[in-house]
Amino acid sequence: MVGIGVFILAGAACAALYLAISPQSRAVDERFADLAVKMRASQGALEGDLQDDNVLRMLFRWASKRIPPPNLETPTGEKLQQTLAQAGFLKSTAPRTYQLIRLILAIGCGVLGLLIGLVIHDSPAQPLLFAIGGAGIGIFVPAYYLGRRARTRQQNISRQLSDVLDLLVVCVEAGLGLFEAIRIVGTECDRHGQEIGTELNLVATDISAGASLGQALRGLADRTAVDDIKPLAATLVQSEQLGAQIGPALRASSDALRQRRRIHAEEDAQKASIKILFPLVLFVLPAMIAVIVGPAMISVIHTLSPVAGG
Repeated sequence: MVGIGVFILAGAACAALYLAISPQSRAVDERFADLAVKMRASQGALEGDLQDDNVLRMLFRWASKRIPPPNLETPTGEKLQQTLAQAGFLKSTAPRTYQLIRLILAIGCGVLGLLIGLVIHDSPAQPLLFAIGGAGIGIFVPAYYLGRRARTRQQNISRQLSDVLDLLVVCVEAGLGLFEAIRIVGTECDRHGQEIGTELNLVATDISAGASLGQALRGLADRTAVDDIKPLAATLVQSEQLGAQIGPALRASSDALRQRRRIHAEEDAQKASIKILFPLVLFVLPAMIAVIVGPAMISVIHTLSPVAGG
């Protein structure tokens, strides 16, 4: 079984290497790449790039060009793209990079599991099982990290939204337009390392590119998937269409967000008494029973032991 498993893994690695090296109508891309290298070399910009790139980065780029990107038109591809956007990976190469990382981790963890199985070697099938388990872990870890990062980013944006609305109110009441206020606040938030600053900069970029305020705000709601942004976008679009003042609408939205956050905090505080019941029953209560009943049980045993002996 060990020989068969190693033979299968070696055959799969050889097949993947052959598919990666074999020419597949990449002549046009290679010619464009050569032209780009020649132009950068003529401008004197190639020496710095050669100094900055190391072997691992070059190998990563080489592998990313030869691995086919995921199909984003399928439901799984659309969900992956939405999750990447929610996690903050907005580049067009993010799905390909994510797929490459999963493949590398699957192969690496599979080989590591195979080596561990060969070292332990309690049964003939154990190395193969360790290899399959390691490959499964390598596939699961990037998906778990991506989902956790997306949830953390959504929570941070939700917490930062009320403070950002206060800054927008100050800017609008100072005489700035909503577009300029969004651009300035987004720049300042991005400078302080807040996630919502990047999203506001994208909103300003969309508006500069010709999109309307409603389209840019709907894009913000779709990218972040934060529930508090959708009613805010609807309120701002309605205020713009009706010609109402933006400042009072932003202030009302900020007050509503703070009230909602206070309600959620009170709800979490009420849930804490129920959540603490499980560790109390599992860990604290047995220790208390042992401390309280233990001395009495010892006394009972010592009292009954002469009777049992007699």
